[in-house]
Amino acid sequence: MDLILWPTDLVKILRSYHASFGVYPNLLRPRGFNDFLQQSKLFRRKRRYTQCADKVAVRDYVASVIGPQYLNQLYWVGTDLREAPRARLPQSFVIKSNQGSGTILIVKDATVVDWNAADLETRRWLRIDHSVHFAEWQYRWIKPRLLIERLLTTSDGSVPLDYKFFCFHGQVELVQVDFDRFTGHSRALFDRHFSRLPVRYQFPPYGGALGKPACFEQLVQLAERLAGDEPFVRVDFYDVEGPVFGEMTYHPGAGLEHFDPPEWDLRLGALLRGRRRWPGSKHQAVGGG
Repeated sequence: MDLILWPTDLVKILRSYHASFGVYPNLLRPRGFNDFLQQSKLFRRKRRYTQCADKVAVRDYVASVIGPQYLNQLYWVGTDLREAPRARLPQSFVIKSNQGSGTILIVKDATVVDWNAADLETRRWLRIDHSVHFAEWQYRWIKPRLLIERLLTTSDGSVPLDYKFFCFHGQVELVQVDFDRFTGHSRALFDRHFSRLPVRYQFPPYGGALGKPACFEQLVQLAERLAGDEPFVRVDFYDVEGPVFGEMTYHPGAGLEHFDPPEWDLRLGALLRGRRRWPGSKHQAVGGG
């Protein structure tokens, strides 16, 4: 089936990339990070990518590589929210879809949940297919499901930061941290030593300071173990009194997000070509923890 749909995937990649950047991607000899991601969609199609893109199925992969102790607590999996065991759920939890991005309902008090509205919303989630618009083929083969997990919070009750580790050939080179995703979304990028990098990636740069997590080195090691020998994969973790696995993705932003300055797209592309050092002049840290 993938072979039959490959030509339409190619058209989707060309159209979406041109709409975002005003040019077409170099799919035969990619130099930039985003070009590599588009090439990967077409030519790197492994069964494991589908497993790792599935927020339920990836749990087996994580447990087998680094252990189940790093998984968030799972309360329920199904396809119809009306069948969830409401009476056995805790007061707070999150509802997600296994194949979506941003498809999440945060429930802080189960006694005031509008379950009818939640049911309608989650039914919409199950119809989402990222392969339709951006040719992320692995989502085509995921059976859409819903899951209910523990709501992760910090000691003061706030939502924990999500640390996204960009792994190139099994080594963390870039760390992305997002802030206020549902209000005034901003972002900060760091190197593998948690020194702030002078680059904007799609969203405005975060203006505040951020201290290095106490378990940062452990997070890096766990991300690299999960990445294995893949040319590129992003591995996400939360720090909630220790590492908690988030998700894995092979094409962040569908390979359509912009770097400023644009040379950073080429810098990361060089890492994908196997170069272990940043090309050009040494980057300058701008803050960090």
